[in-house]
Amino acid sequence: MASRAIASLLVSFGMVSIPVKLYAATQASAGVSFNLLHRTCGSRLRQQYVCLKEDVIVERADMVKGYEFAKDQYVTFTPEELTALGEKATQTVEIDEFVPAASIDPIYYDKAYFLGPDKGGAKPYALLVESMRQTGRTAVGRYAARGKQYIVQLRPVEGGLVMQQLLYAPEVRSIADVDIPETPVRDADADRPGT
Repeated sequence: MASRAIASLLVSFGMVSIPVKLYAATQASAGVSFNLLHRTCGSRLRQQYVCLKEDVIVERADMVKGYEFAKDQYVTFTPEELTALGEKATQTVEIDEFVPAASIDPIYYDKAYFLGPDKGGAKPYALLVESMRQTGRTAVGRYAARGKQYIVQLRPVEGGLVMQQLLYAPEVRSIADVDIPETPVRDADADRPGT
């Protein structure tokens, strides 16, 4: 069954714009989901929000979003202010540079999408894919959607392009945070993995 496009975009660099369609590259596995039930009668439970100071149930209409800037001190935002703060969707992937494919550590990979050519974009799409494949380079750029700007990598794969959302450096922890004891390894041990 053919995939359905979830958006139409432009891949842009310099004076070149290539119309593409965006497709989901992954799908969530069909897991089992549970509901919370009242043990005695078996009916579903609903979640309630309780004010920690007054110990009363708070209705959604009386809730505001706030950012804690110091212990127990918040700045609040209206829905309109939050919308204004969000990144405007551009429907364009702005390529900033082409880098060697091996220069991006896979630990920065987040969500993946397939890109396919849209109407009038087949030839420039194929040229972009083939030039990246021949030079061993990938494209790094920006894409705005759902109120947030993402850093993305466009990389050639067999049959087309993958747009890989990348994590920002502060979102990736260092392996230095893991307690790994220093253990000497002799050359003879290194030749026999698993022993």
